[in-house]
Amino acid sequence: MSEAIDLEELRTGIRDVLEAEASSERVHRHYDGDATIAADLRRIAGELGWGALGVPEGHDGLGLGLRGLSVLYEELGRGPAPLPLASTMIVADMLARRGDEAQQTRWLPAFAGGRAFAAVALDGRVAVAANRVSGSFDHVVDAVGADLFLVRAGEDFMLVAADQPGVTIEALPAVDRTRTLATVTFDDAEGAVIAVDADALATHAALAVAADSIGGAAAILAKTIEYLKVRVQFGKPIGSFQALKHRVADHHLALELARSLIDTAIAAQDGGADAHAIAALARVTAAETYAAIADDAVQLHGGIGFTWEHDCHLYLKRARMNEMLWGNAERHLDRAADHLMGRAA
Repeated sequence: MSEAIDLEELRTGIRDVLEAEASSERVHRHYDGDATIAADLRRIAGELGWGALGVPEGHDGLGLGLRGLSVLYEELGRGPAPLPLASTMIVADMLARRGDEAQQTRWLPAFAGGRAFAAVALDGRVAVAANRVSGSFDHVVDAVGADLFLVRAGEDFMLVAADQPGVTIEALPAVDRTRTLATVTFDDAEGAVIAVDADALATHAALAVAADSIGGAAAILAKTIEYLKVRVQFGKPIGSFQALKHRVADHHLALELARSLIDTAIAAQDGGADAHAIAALARVTAAETYAAIADDAVQLHGGIGFTWEHDCHLYLKRARMNEMLWGNAERHLDRAADHLMGRAA
């Protein structure tokens, strides 16, 4: 089935839906506290089978892997859409790789149909004894509304259902309101061990952030260029000024470099060398490019770019969150260096 899906047609279909359901007006309403926007997106994603893209065909999915998921992640970033599919697809990927039959049967069809969502808790103070988890994780992305947690406890990983006794989720304020943050506490909560491929998890997370960043950067850059065409100063559109042309050209160049790295990293997942290192470098490059473009977009829009009503702050906040999501730049650069040095040795 997956071979019959054209990725550009998939992109067009996702974009058409998000332009209607995650339009600028609707995302601003979400920022202002309208909870129906995110709920509608979850329902629509389930009906359209977006969660099925990363789930194997044997579990009601389409089995498109990172190549197909990168299209989804990029389009979600263009919104930017308040939909926690990246976290869910990372957990689905880990389950598909090494989960046992019971774990896969319980969760993968639910992810594919949009009936369940997941979050990843990586950095916390946790103790595990006899398949029971105690401890807490701060600033867990997409934890609010999650049905399942993939928890790292030292070198081990566990799956903990959110409805287990002893699981507490305390929402935290987030600058980027297209995502939720929460402190997740486990008090002798029952879990199940899963043999996670830590490199595969880090690579999937890195490429998810990278693709989201490319989508957001391209969207806010396009909006900025349109503004430069209509904003008149000294009797001319400011986009005609040479200095601003050079700034936009530099952003385009950086964006294409980041996109090329993502394409190379995804291709490397099919057996190329240094796949994990390239993914880490793609993530750092894309996130930094997004932050630079979003920051400059505020400046190029002038006073209106600083207002709550404008889109600039939506992208800038998402970009800043992306720089820290599932590890900062230093961590990913260290990871890239470790893989490259290990290969050289």
